[in-house]
Amino acid sequence: MSGLALDVAFVRRLMTRGMLLLILSSVLIIMMLTPLEPIDLVYFALSSGLNVAPEVLLMLSDILLLLAGFLIAASLRIFLVVGRIMSDSLMALSSFLASVNRVVNRRGLPSLVAAALVIGFWHVPLILDAALLSYGLHWVMHVSIFFAGVLIYVGFTRLTLGMRLLTYLLGCKAMLILGAYLLVSPVVVYGSYPYPEQVEAGTAMIAMCLASDATLIPLWVRRYFSKH
Repeated sequence: MSGLALDVAFVRRLMTRGMLLLILSSVLIIMMLTPLEPIDLVYFALSSGLNVAPEVLLMLSDILLLLAGFLIAASLRIFLVVGRIMSDSLMALSSFLASVNRVVNRRGLPSLVAAALVIGFWHVPLILDAALLSYGLHWVMHVSIFFAGVLIYVGFTRLTLGMRLLTYLLGCKAMLILGAYLLVSPVVVYGSYPYPEQVEAGTAMIAMCLASDATLIPLWVRRYFSKH
């Protein structure tokens, strides 16, 4: 009886966590991927009231889309775990998907590389400028980056916590390099934005990476030395 009660409590905690992640990811999806894109109202307030550069807001959009994909994948995985407990057929399906992930997605590298390629593709200057001038292409870019967030989560399931932190830090370094290039480049990199906005975006990217480093590097070092 106590084991059954423990299972019920465990399932309730999982369901609560899954619902919270699903609600949060759904809010982000509604804000970012619906035709009205309510996030535009927030961006208008930030750009007009606080003079935040549109290029900074574009970077924020990418982060929110990646987060939305990551969170919805996490919530679906939690619901699948609950399904394994409650249904033999779902247990078989979950075991099959896990085995496929182990075979196809060794050490999480394929999905993480695919996510990096998607993100990098949409930040090529000519491609990004074209996406900003076409609503249809802009929507495809948003959806692609959203699925890149899903791929990042799938890759993270194959990594330890320490490797996840290290992978995040490496990805952050790519953003740091791009931010430094935008900051020091003597020419406009993205034709859709004027030079002052480019400098502001580069500064914001560097600041975000440094803040992440200050938070995560001590945690990663602590975990590393605690195991050795």
